[in-house]
This record gives sequence, C-alpha cells and structure tokens, in this order.
Amino acid sequence: MLDLPTDPRLTWPDPRVDAVRGCVAVERGPLVLCLESTDLPDGVALEDVRVDPAVAPRPEADGAVVRGSVVVPRADRTGLPYSGAPEIAVPREELDLSLVPYHRWAERGPSTMRVFLPTL
Repeated sequence: MLDLPTDPRLTWPDPRVDAVRGCVAVERGPLVLCLESTDLPDGVALEDVRVDPAVAPRPEADGAVVRGSVVVPRADRTGLPYSGAPEIAVPREELDLSLVPYHRWAERGPSTMRVFLPTL
C-alpha cells in the first residue's frame, strides 16, 4: 500500500523570482491552495494579508487549510504610492484564514485570490 503525506506545508519560491520574493504558498498533498477574497472578513483587503511562516498550517475537515495570520492595513490608501513618507504603524489583527484548493477558486462567485502569500 502506498501512503503519501497529505499534511499541509509551506512552499517557498526561488528567491530569484522578483514577483514572489518574500512570499509562501501552501500545499496539501498534490494540491496547491489559495486564499480567496470571499473568505476574508468585511473591510479586509486581500493585498493587506500577511502570514507568519513560523506558524504551521493546519488541516480542516473539508480539505481547506487554516493558518494563523496577521492583517497589516496600509496607513494611507489615498496618497501616491511612492510619496517618500514612511507608513504609519497600525495595529495588527490576528486572523485565521481558510485556504481552498486552487482548482475550486471562484466556485462561490467572483473573487480575487492569491496563491503566493506575503510573509511578515
């Protein structure tokens, strides 16, 4: 009998790829998981989510993975992106995030998603 591991795990991209440097993906067995905007609380933007790679992902009964994470809202969304002024520190909110298999993205309606999640 063949017994393959299906515990969720973090995967880091090659550091030479600029677009995903400082990010991690979550895999479970052969599945790649993603975070959908429909799973975030009201007022939390997908681009503000950061995960702590020191917290191991854990499995859920329905196959999704929940991991402890931190939301870091940007201080000023109305200013220029390169204003030169440092962002004001804001409190961090701890959340549990449900990740779904990538192939199930948008089954619950239109949404945005990320596979590679920025880290703290």
